[in-house]
Amino acid sequence: MTTLEPSETQPARSGLAIHKPGQGSAARWISYLLLTLLLFMGVRSLFGALHREGVTPLVADLPLVGDLTWVKLICLVLFVFGVWGVHMLLNRASSVDLLIDTEQELRKVSWPSRLEVKNATLVVSIVTVAMGAILYWADELLMLLFRFIF
Repeated sequence: MTTLEPSETQPARSGLAIHKPGQGSAARWISYLLLTLLLFMGVRSLFGALHREGVTPLVADLPLVGDLTWVKLICLVLFVFGVWGVHMLLNRASSVDLLIDTEQELRKVSWPSRLEVKNATLVVSIVTVAMGAILYWADELLMLLFRFIF
């Protein structure tokens, strides 16, 4: 009996190839978009914290970038490497399997109808307002009682 090398059992994949393409595509797209948006917001916040007006640009008036300063260059490089890191994170076998399983489980869920959601929202809103009114009046009565006592 001969044993196969790992390269003989699985085709070789490049670093950017998609693991199990076509499976769990909705969960993958949502994950990519949300993590990339989170990364963009973080890099934008970093840029806002480090950026100073009046700094001499490295290159002036680039399309889509404007004046290229060291801070902007660092933030752009961090964003590009961050997107690459998001891709590598979401393309690991364990992450892919989790996203595929999550999408399959969400397809099995029995989602409520629009009328059920409307009725449940109405009940929760009414109970919240009623509890708020009860707590307000209880607070007012207790304040009156304490003012009377003290």
